[in-house]
Amino acid sequence: NTPKSYIPGLEQFMNTIQTEHAKLWYAGNARNWELAAYQLAEIKELMSDVQDLVPTFKDLPLASMLDAVITGPIAEIEKALDAKNFAGFSAGYGKLTEACNACHQATGNRFIVIQRPVRPAFPNQDFRPN
Repeated sequence: NTPKSYIPGLEQFMNTIQTEHAKLWYAGNARNWELAAYQLAEIKELMSDVQDLVPTFKDLPLASMLDAVITGPIAEIEKALDAKNFAGFSAGYGKLTEACNACHQATGNRFIVIQRPVRPAFPNQDFRPN
């Protein structure tokens, strides 16, 4: 009897990306560049998994759409993190958030609106550099 393998659905991936998106903001806002780079790498890894496992969604080229996010806003954030540049990070984060919402609109999910976090949702994590 072979165990059934589990592949998360798109919503499970997106919920995890949303969590990493919030943690990315908290880390960058605290100028914890190492943690912010880690969170951004997690987002890229999840997006890569989506590209591999859900390359199309509602007949749209989701893999290509995510590639544009990875090579655009995410690359911009990576440069800002390398430079420890908060203004660049904040601007790139805004563009990443806009890209998330543009994708949601393109896929008919305009009711899913992502924003910069306004209050910490992770009281059990310290985002300050140590």
